[in-house]
Amino acid sequence: MNIKGIGINVSAKRIDGNHEILKNDLSYFERIGLEYIELPIHGLDIIFNGKLQLNNLKNVLKLIKQFPFKYTVHAPTYLNLMNFEEESLHITLFKSCIEFANAIESEILVYHCGRFIPEEKFLINLGNSYISTDKQKIMMKRERELLIEMAHYAEKYGVVICLENARPYLDSDFYCYGEKLNLLAEQVRAINHKNIRVTLDLGHAYLASKRYNFNLIESIRNISLLIKHIHLHDNFGRLSASYEKDQTELLAVGKGDCHMPLGWGLIPFDQILPVVNNYNGVLMLELRPRYLQYLEDALFYLKSILKAQLIKG
Repeated sequence: MNIKGIGINVSAKRIDGNHEILKNDLSYFERIGLEYIELPIHGLDIIFNGKLQLNNLKNVLKLIKQFPFKYTVHAPTYLNLMNFEEESLHITLFKSCIEFANAIESEILVYHCGRFIPEEKFLINLGNSYISTDKQKIMMKRERELLIEMAHYAEKYGVVICLENARPYLDSDFYCYGEKLNLLAEQVRAINHKNIRVTLDLGHAYLASKRYNFNLIESIRNISLLIKHIHLHDNFGRLSASYEKDQTELLAVGKGDCHMPLGWGLIPFDQILPVVNNYNGVLMLELRPRYLQYLEDALFYLKSILKAQLIKG
């Protein structure tokens, strides 16, 4: 495994457009010794209605250049190339994300792969979440067409678009093909472009393996050559509904996409990481802000696993 560095995500909700909070968090991450930061473009007040705000972008560039980090980019969660009703907006937004990645010299843009039913419509559908197989095929075909277009655009800037596998929910059965790693791999292989790869989110994959009863280790092994980026966080493998947001309550019962420090939950990282031994990229810790006080412990735990694997190898 060729690890380019270890990083941490910046929380869009925590920053909420406040660049002073961003500066303080980056100072903290620098003290701990992290090398990469994943910036959420939607948390920085630099993209409105799909378009980059150049004055605010200049301010962000000035701020982040004060630090020694390398950066990756996380696109807005709402970005969805299966949103046919607002397709032109989502295309514009996608291109703006690529341009931002180029501006901060990021080679990685994380995109939550297309959703047949977007999370914001779960409650509106009131349980009527069935999407026919024929419609799913149409939506996936259109996403492939648009992703090929985005890949050509990204290639000019040296940016790789990495489709992230999705977390499952209790209140919407199979809302996204990316819940299943084999289907995500099929979509990426069908696109067949070097600037379209996979972000493997191990927390999401563990939850999905419990929901759909697939072998997590073998599924990861089967897509390992497509993985360009990895998100690391822990959970207990117990699903929650999309509207369950209170992390203190969810933690007490071990439910949901916890985004906890490694070692707090049940994900077998020591068994998974050897499976991606051909991985060449960043290991990105992706923790909820409530756990930042334990970031040093999470980093130590990850390095311990990597050291043990190196000794075994």
